[in-house]
Formats: sequence, structure tokens, C-alpha cells
Amino acid sequence: MGELSIRVFMIQTGIACVVNQETNKLEVKKVENLSIVSLRISKSCVDEAIDRLDLAGPLKVSGSDPCSLWLGPDRWLLVGNNTPEELIESCEQQLTGILHHAVDYSRALSTQKVIGKDAWRLLASGTSIDLRPEHFTVGSCCRTRLGQVAAVIVADGHDEFSLHVDRSYETYLSDWLAEAVSIYCSRFN
Repeated sequence: MGELSIRVFMIQTGIACVVNQETNKLEVKKVENLSIVSLRISKSCVDEAIDRLDLAGPLKVSGSDPCSLWLGPDRWLLVGNNTPEELIESCEQQLTGILHHAVDYSRALSTQKVIGKDAWRLLASGTSIDLRPEHFTVGSCCRTRLGQVAAVIVADGHDEFSLHVDRSYETYLSDWLAEAVSIYCSRFN
């Protein structure tokens, strides 16, 4: 399946928004072909596992491919371009002797990106997390509710966020984001 993109270019003229490719571009796109592995570590072995795999600390992201997203004191998502089987095998090799559980979540989760000036404002309209750049800095992540569904929000860049949600909510989140863009257009431009 190809990449799904919704592109909105906004300026305010009176109360209506019109297309303008020069200002305030917001882009929402679905990310395909990511491998996502859920990793849980025995609480008694967490510190050693963090060292072996360079796992992210609380509310942070660590690494590049795969990157680890901290979900809780003993849970991470590993997200990368290798196959899920390769990620799980890497966990098996590097965590020898450590009680852990690594499961392929690639088909269970959907990932979308929100990119653009003040993308945090758009997302903040659907969550209680303070997403202002000075508080939710690049490399931050958290589990929360976004638009009333469970989501993991990751600050990939100053104006770039990844959203991981249960695949059954993929269409709902896309619709919610499209409506939020419309509201953003009328309020902030």
C-alpha cells in the first residue's frame, strides 16, 4: 500500500482558510513498513538490559535504528527498519540470561507523522500532555490519550511528531487529525 498523505496549506482571510503553499504548511501522513517490537524486561534485570540495548530512559527516545521508546519502568517499543524477526533475534542475543519478552507489534500499531509549524498546537488540542517545545523537547515520548484513543506521541523534531496507535483506531485518528487541522486553521491562522 502506498503512502497516504493529507496536505493542508493555510492562511486566514477573514474567517475562511485558503490554500497557500508559502505559509504554515501542516502535513499528516501515514508511515508504512516500520517494524515495531514490544519489549518487556523483568524488573530485577532492567538496569542491565538498559545498558546492553541502550534503551531509552523515562519519557525519552534512544537510538536511531532501531530506536527505543520508553513506555514504562519495564516496557519499551523498539521501532526500526529491520524486520521484526531481526529485532526480536537481536533482543534474544543481547539479553541472554535476562528474563524478557519481545513481541512483534508491527501489524498491531499504526504510525502517523504530523509535520509542520506549530504541529504541537494541533496535537495539544487532543491531549492533556503539555506539548510546548520547551516542555516536550525533541527526543521525548509518552503514552497518553489523543483524541480519546490511547497513543504514544514522540517528538521526532522541533515541528515533527510520530503517533503510534492501535491499528483499529487508524481511520478514527486520521479523521480526528483532519478535523483538528480544520479547527487549527480557523483559530491559529
